[in-house]
Amino acid sequence: MEHPKTLDGPWRVARLNPEALPQGVDPASVTDLHWIDAKVPGAVQYDLVRSGDLENPFSGTAAAFAAKWVAESNWVYEIAFDVDPGASERWALEFEGIDTFAEIWLNGFCIGTTANANRQYRFDFASSLLRPTGNRLVIVVRHHEAGIVDKIPEARRILGHKDGVEGRLGKSLIRRYQRSFFSGNSTLLNVGTGVLGIGINGPVRLIPVREVEVIDLFVRTESLTADRADLVCFLELVHHDNSGQVEVTLELADPDKPEHVVATETVSSTASGKLRIDLVVDNPKPWWPRGYGAPALYTMTVRISRASRTLDTLRREIGIRTVKLLQKLPSGRPTFQLVVNGQPVWVRGTNLIPFDYLKVHGDPEDYVRIFALLDNGNINFIRMWGGGAVESDEFYDRCDRSGIMIWQDAYLHSMYYPEYDPEFVENFREESRQMITKLRRHACLTVLCGGNEQREGWDEWGWPDELDRFWGEGMITELIPSLVEELAPGVPYVDNSPHGDGRSGSPISGDGHIWGNHFNSLKDPLFVSETCWSIESYSRAETLKEVMDLDVRDFSGKGWVQKWTDRTGRPLINKFPYSSYHPSGGLGPYIRALELEQGLADHHSLSNFRLRSPSCSGIVYWSFNKGGPLFQFGAVDYALRPMMSYYIVTRLYRDVVVGLYRDLQDIRVVASNVSATDVEAEIELVHLRTDGTIMKLWTEQITLPPGRSIRVMDLDDYYSSIVQRDREVMYAQVKVGGSPVADDLLLFAPLVDVCTPESGLSIAQRQIGADEWELEFTTKGLSKLVQIENSDGLILSDNYFPLAAGYNRTIRVTALEKSGAEVHLDISSLDAESHARIQLERGAY
Repeated sequence: MEHPKTLDGPWRVARLNPEALPQGVDPASVTDLHWIDAKVPGAVQYDLVRSGDLENPFSGTAAAFAAKWVAESNWVYEIAFDVDPGASERWALEFEGIDTFAEIWLNGFCIGTTANANRQYRFDFASSLLRPTGNRLVIVVRHHEAGIVDKIPEARRILGHKDGVEGRLGKSLIRRYQRSFFSGNSTLLNVGTGVLGIGINGPVRLIPVREVEVIDLFVRTESLTADRADLVCFLELVHHDNSGQVEVTLELADPDKPEHVVATETVSSTASGKLRIDLVVDNPKPWWPRGYGAPALYTMTVRISRASRTLDTLRREIGIRTVKLLQKLPSGRPTFQLVVNGQPVWVRGTNLIPFDYLKVHGDPEDYVRIFALLDNGNINFIRMWGGGAVESDEFYDRCDRSGIMIWQDAYLHSMYYPEYDPEFVENFREESRQMITKLRRHACLTVLCGGNEQREGWDEWGWPDELDRFWGEGMITELIPSLVEELAPGVPYVDNSPHGDGRSGSPISGDGHIWGNHFNSLKDPLFVSETCWSIESYSRAETLKEVMDLDVRDFSGKGWVQKWTDRTGRPLINKFPYSSYHPSGGLGPYIRALELEQGLADHHSLSNFRLRSPSCSGIVYWSFNKGGPLFQFGAVDYALRPMMSYYIVTRLYRDVVVGLYRDLQDIRVVASNVSATDVEAEIELVHLRTDGTIMKLWTEQITLPPGRSIRVMDLDDYYSSIVQRDREVMYAQVKVGGSPVADDLLLFAPLVDVCTPESGLSIAQRQIGADEWELEFTTKGLSKLVQIENSDGLILSDNYFPLAAGYNRTIRVTALEKSGAEVHLDISSLDAESHARIQLERGAY
């Protein structure tokens, strides 16, 4: 029998006039089309840009406006393929993502339709529909309004929508990934809100259907101790041939010794349906999230056979683990604490949004870089945001292997929905069923959530002044919970994020989206599921050049601000960053100042969550990545270049963190340990001048308890001894086992005012692997921010860090891709006139 075949090309696509092809009419009847090459997965806009038929919609306001016609048109995709029809009596076509309303035609027959970009679709058919050569698969993708035209009058009457597909109306009825729906000036494109992606954004596979097929496998850990794990395995079989009994054999292989089977069971099946098989594993090796142990994964093999002939085989990695969400302490005090295998876990997380505004998903190499950055960033938790899109099984497999926990929102985002429409609700029910079924087999699944900011809209955004009821509430309080109970019992469920008892933004109960003024970071929240601070930032200058063909050097001199507005249709985010760290000179210095401002703000507020919020059990940063070049939020830019905030958050996500702050005239030193065990540490605190002169030194040995922050030093009235606030600082370093693990710098003046006359850097390098180096940094005085640039294709263990005389710093540099090319790094200290350029030396290793 043939294996599943991904139909990855060559594809072609052409525009259809709305009148050219009524629904249900064979696309072969339309001739004289202008075909261009297409990439699947992808988006029509990018196909048109490659063919020269469309200006890059990211390039500016005019181009974005001129691209609106793409999503307002119908498109026809086509691919030809060969196959041996006799290899199977039945076949199926599987679609991971179509955006959004489409008809599927195979060799002149319509085999199915799609109506939801968040669903997978599979269409089965007999082998008689195929031929050995020249099979023709045609997919007609209709413009978005075509799929909801009959729904619009009722939505306007009941929900009060007065706009179109690119506004609230489309956000309610379609729910495709489109950040710019009803988001005003904060859009992913920032050059126009009406440019919607359209096309086939997921893989298309041709699957030979076996006589008896395993269509689902889910293993749940019923109980777990050090000596024994009780597992329940749920399988679903489909008998396509009605030929009688089959044997179903399960084998579970040891994570470290795959040849060693630790549990096995065989049962019989005579018809399609669900099977339950219990297994016992002695001395289990649990799956642990990063920072708490190894993410051990057993290999489960399911073999279907009849008369010694194997009919189907399925292999999956499964983790043995239990997960609970504790929301009340024994004292009765509210909390929001994840507990894995009985161990309270401190969450160091990030929100992930889709990589691309138009085509939604990234290319394979993008995921390689994303996971390298996640691993390097000490991240153990990802919240899959409810305004986003479905990721692949391979994505969640990688989270399993990396020990990254997943909080999965349903795809509902900051809007009310047509709960009055049975067809809409049933479509959403199937979407949610697929989502839960897809995720429940993964060890990484930690929390299921009903969506993003709907409850907050009703509680705090004035929706009761617009609507007679909370439309969509039943979907998150009844529909999804009933599916969780049916399909994934025991998985913690939260009906919305943020949520609380009557007030979604309250720090008193539930999880919080903590933004805004910095005083919000001192509210001692229980769990921070979204946070990002200050006036935000754009992508790096290199990315703007690559994506928008925008050279920041062209925006300088008098009138550059108006030139920027004319190009993008957007004003500056803010004329000057709040910290006043804004060297004049044009767009280049401006976007650099924004990036620095966001990094400083993130450090200030996230330090409060990590070090000064005893009730807080986790931080989930918003957002990890930018979905467009001018989207303001994101620690990693649109081209996946890490920004200053990425490295600042990375430092705050280490097991052990230290912080300094001024409390009136007193100086406090606080340390946090979020590992699972005590840490024996040495704390060193130094008061020094920025020229490197040490004025006073303190050291202390201390035991840092797990999962807590404690004050480790109190210097009463010490601030009064500071004379030159712009030339004196305090620096703290923590060592564990003699090696530095964390540090912090306390300034007594704004960063722009601190004078660093001796901030020259010395750098020594050594190669420690074929594509890995260590750089050791020293300085004679103080560098308030060491900057390592030109690091594309490299992962740095740290960047944008302070450096003090006498406290060397070692940075690990790893090449993502093997390359014989020379790699240069430009290294400087903020405000220093000179910089160093070094070449990473490559030798035999």
